[in-house]
Amino acid sequence: MDNVAGRVRRLLKTIHSLRRKLVAERQANSQLRSSHAQFRALVESSVDHIFMLDEKGVYLFSNDQVTPLGMRAGQQLVGRRLQDVYPHDVCTFYREKVKEVFKHGRTVIFSHEKEAGKGTEFFQITLYPIHREGRIWAVGGICRDMSEHKRIEKQLSQTQKMEALGTLVAGVAHEINNPVNLILFNLPLFEKMWRDLIPMLDRVGEGLRNAKFGGLTYAFIKENMPRLISDMKMAANRVANIVNGLKQFSRKSNPAEKSEVQINVAVENAARLGAATLSGSKTELQLNLEPNLPLLHANLQNLEQIILNLMINAHQSIDHEKGLVRIATAWRAQDQAILIEVADNGHGINPAVADKIFDPFVTDRQTKGGTGIGLSVTYNLVKAHRGEISFESKPGQGTKFTVLLPTAEKPKPQRVMVVDDDPAFRALLIQSISRKTNFVAEGFANGAEALIRLGSYPPDLLVLDMFMPEIDGLGVCRAIKNELGLEMMRVIIVTGFPKHPNIVAAEQLGFHQILTKPLDMEFFIQVVKEKLNGKSTG
Repeated sequence: MDNVAGRVRRLLKTIHSLRRKLVAERQANSQLRSSHAQFRALVESSVDHIFMLDEKGVYLFSNDQVTPLGMRAGQQLVGRRLQDVYPHDVCTFYREKVKEVFKHGRTVIFSHEKEAGKGTEFFQITLYPIHREGRIWAVGGICRDMSEHKRIEKQLSQTQKMEALGTLVAGVAHEINNPVNLILFNLPLFEKMWRDLIPMLDRVGEGLRNAKFGGLTYAFIKENMPRLISDMKMAANRVANIVNGLKQFSRKSNPAEKSEVQINVAVENAARLGAATLSGSKTELQLNLEPNLPLLHANLQNLEQIILNLMINAHQSIDHEKGLVRIATAWRAQDQAILIEVADNGHGINPAVADKIFDPFVTDRQTKGGTGIGLSVTYNLVKAHRGEISFESKPGQGTKFTVLLPTAEKPKPQRVMVVDDDPAFRALLIQSISRKTNFVAEGFANGAEALIRLGSYPPDLLVLDMFMPEIDGLGVCRAIKNELGLEMMRVIIVTGFPKHPNIVAAEQLGFHQILTKPLDMEFFIQVVKEKLNGKSTG
């Protein structure tokens, strides 16, 4: 019995021991699972690609940051070899670095580049040894995307270059400015001396007939010297203008420093700066500048840079001998903004980069020295002036950039005077003009009221009924033709009797825009718009 009891006690002791070990193992497993979850959460929250490789370059582990490798999840990478993922040259380089870690047991850092649709991507890889049981069991790795860092670094470098270029340009302009000013100062003195010498030389007469000065006869010199002096003045002034433009362009300018600016001045200044570049390649520059445009509240140097950048960009897209760059300005009434167009007949924008053309360093001209910075700077300057920039491009046919800049002053709306004795019809015309156009319409019941208003505050367009009390439409037409300052008044005659003698008489006076009642209101509004936009209507 004692023997049995002893065995039971030993068995119970063993059971208790096993139970304690089982509890301890469960706790260890729980802690292991918790540690694994924490590890997984840590590596998956990283924006870097974290992985492990064995000595043969086979992936043992990877987090899910594998999109650059063309995969959706890290598990897709496990079991693959380096040569399955990277091209031969990158793979060979990678394997050498892995061997170096296994051999020397130290951390290795290196980088490689990858061409992608959006440009070159830059990656920095850190490889480090993972030890187990006293030996290097695997290589851990962290792959970090440095593309944005590289772009910023390159942009800073480019900015420094631009600043250095600005300093250089300012210095060169200053050095050129002094001798040019000396020439401009001396030329008027030389011209006056020549004029004073002519009477004395003429008195010498026959003695100078056969004499030559620098291989030229006195008669030739006398006839052509004024033109030569004029040409020298023109050339010196042109150099002075270019130098002044360079000085202004190189001056550091803050887009916030704005004043009232005429856009055509900025275009002409930019054209002077860029003319030499275009003429060197026989590219023709055409300016089509609308006069009397509203002022812009803008920074003149920034506007010049916008236009110059677009102009140079247009020039660089031309690879044939009949190049044409056209710059136009106009007023865009519907946007209340100044329109600037820069068009070329070059090869157009590569569709592969078209949607990123305003991003920094995006260009299809890397092999030809393009930096991809000009359009990015242009975009930012346009936005700094609350403007919009867009483009249209067809491969092989050219590109047109359009810039819209809101004006400092909005032009007064054009005014339309409606004269008709029928109050309902008059109200209908005024309502239609007000709702469907940006014009201001006012109404009068007869010709007498209209003539009083015409004399004190003439409108931009007169809509005139022919048959009214007191003074009829024909009387108004005659008064307009006889009144100085009103004879060019734009007039639309509206009548229900197109064959009446008064209509014929009005036509003989030069009033040919006649619409018949009942009116097609859509056509009437179209005619009003065309009259005020200076177009003719059939």
